[in-house]
Amino acid sequence: MHSLPLQTEQEAAVAILFASVLFRGQQLTQAQIEHLSRMLVLSARFQGHSLNDLTRKALSLQAEHGSKKIIEEAAPMVDEEFKETLFAMACEIMTANGKVDEEESEIIAMIAIYLGLSMETMKMILTTYMIRNRWNIQIIERG
Repeated sequence: MHSLPLQTEQEAAVAILFASVLFRGQQLTQAQIEHLSRMLVLSARFQGHSLNDLTRKALSLQAEHGSKKIIEEAAPMVDEEFKETLFAMACEIMTANGKVDEEESEIIAMIAIYLGLSMETMKMILTTYMIRNRWNIQIIERG
C-alpha cells in the first residue's frame, strides 16, 4: 500500500511540510528554510529527532515522488492528536505572504482531506493564518 520509506510520524510530518511549500518544484527560499526550522525546533513533537536527517529525507522524497504522493501516503502516519497542529503548521508556512493562490489552496485542501480534517476545521485554521499573515512584510531575496 505505502511505497514511501517513511518509518515515523516525524518523518511523515516533515515530509508533508516540505511537500506543502515545494509542490511547484521550486527551491526553498532562505526565509522558508528559517521559518520551517523555527517551527520544527519549537515543536515538542520533534524533540529527540535529528532535524537535519528529517529534512534530508523529506527533500529526497520530494525530489523523487512529488508533493501529492507524499501527502497521500504520509498523512495516515500522523497521530490523530497531531493532525490539526500539523495542518496549522502547513498553513502557517504556506500563508507567510498573506495570500493563497489557486494551486496553493489545492495543496492545502489536499493536506486537510488526507489528514481527515473537517471542512469547518480546515477553513477556521486557514482563515486564522490568512488574517494573521496578511500584513507581513515581504522578504525579497536577492541572489
